[in-house]
Amino acid sequence: MVQSIVIICEDSPFGKNSVTESIRLATGLLAVGDIELCKVIFMGDAVYFLNKNLTPKALNVDPVDNIIRLMELSDLEIYVHDEALKTAGLEITDLIQNENLKVIDMEIISKLILEAEMCFKY
Repeated sequence: MVQSIVIICEDSPFGKNSVTESIRLATGLLAVGDIELCKVIFMGDAVYFLNKNLTPKALNVDPVDNIIRLMELSDLEIYVHDEALKTAGLEITDLIQNENLKVIDMEIISKLILEAEMCFKY
């Protein structure tokens, strides 16, 4: 049985629902209880989803409050690629407050992927 999963999000959260679906997938896997470790890595444009100043209404998209709350309630481990954050012009202080959110480099991302029994990319 698979015990550890890494889900990688790279797509923009605008115009697609891949970021929210990856969070739903991860929290669902954790809720079932058979999976002990499920981590989500935000890379590329996906980092914009974690911007605490994001205003979905201004972008004419659905609110993300429920998904953010779901991340918090599930204790989901969230990792953010440091270079993607820099490319987006964001600092760690621009991100939502979540004790399970960590900014990491590509070396650690590679290690997380190698250690996981299964990986998904959205």
